[in-house]
Amino acid sequence: MKRVGVITGGSGSSKFATAFSDFSKNSDMDFGFITNVADNYWYHGLYVCPDVDIITHALAGDLDVSKGWGVASDTFTARDILSKLSITGEWFSLGDSDSALCQRRTDLMKMGWSLSSVTAYFNRLLKIVHPIIPATNDFVMTFMGTKAGMMHLQQYWVKHKALPEINQIAYLGLEAAAANKTAISFLSDYVIICPANPVTSILPTILLKKVKGVLRKSKVVAISPFVGGQAYSGPATKMMAAISLEPNSFGVASLYSSFLKIFVVDSAEESNQVARIKDLEIECVRTNTRIDKISRDSMSREILNLL
Repeated sequence: MKRVGVITGGSGSSKFATAFSDFSKNSDMDFGFITNVADNYWYHGLYVCPDVDIITHALAGDLDVSKGWGVASDTFTARDILSKLSITGEWFSLGDSDSALCQRRTDLMKMGWSLSSVTAYFNRLLKIVHPIIPATNDFVMTFMGTKAGMMHLQQYWVKHKALPEINQIAYLGLEAAAANKTAISFLSDYVIICPANPVTSILPTILLKKVKGVLRKSKVVAISPFVGGQAYSGPATKMMAAISLEPNSFGVASLYSSFLKIFVVDSAEESNQVARIKDLEIECVRTNTRIDKISRDSMSREILNLL
């Protein structure tokens, strides 16, 4: 059995996570899905873990795929009532099912459970086949520096719709945070980095202590979240530029270059991008990365065959 660590973000990674999980039923691969925790957010006393929960819902088969987050056909009664009771209204949409999950998570963590223990507990209850592993049990939060001051990633992305210019990106708590031991175990031989915002979804995981050292010894395949200068979704373009990286596939390859062995880019990727990636001594594979019901099995097979 080949053990594969899959580093994920949220919406951009969920389709690939489910495709790999489904494909594994007919393969010899054992997956562990390592999830970003740096976008976790305290909301009305609840500990919300957006990326962890997106991957959880995706692998449980109840993700609202039209939105890329939340539970399909969920209601928002609690949010609507909270909005009526607030002068400014609610800017963070949390469905009733997600609110219940977050309530249970918060209660268990107040009783001393770690985030990974709670996540594993939910996995069992939801009958998810492969483990979902928070990258760390420590508190790490991504903050954006803007002219209006520092703001949590959720405030920047959801409340302010990623409009303010960014002059700084900070990962609070990262220096003291320890990588989850189970995550390290899954990252020790074969690794896939799903397409996701490199700055806010992937970096907070790979910058944890010991992770880069482990990745350098592993066979790492990453899938680009860009085609040309266009990100598949989200504010990745603005955030890459904020840390002085080219907002394109070459910029992502450069970010991962100390450990990346193979970089998968879309078949529509620009030829000069491919050539520059190869100049980094990284193997570059062109294929269709626009995953859908028709292509998901063939794409999974092609990417997993690279390991």
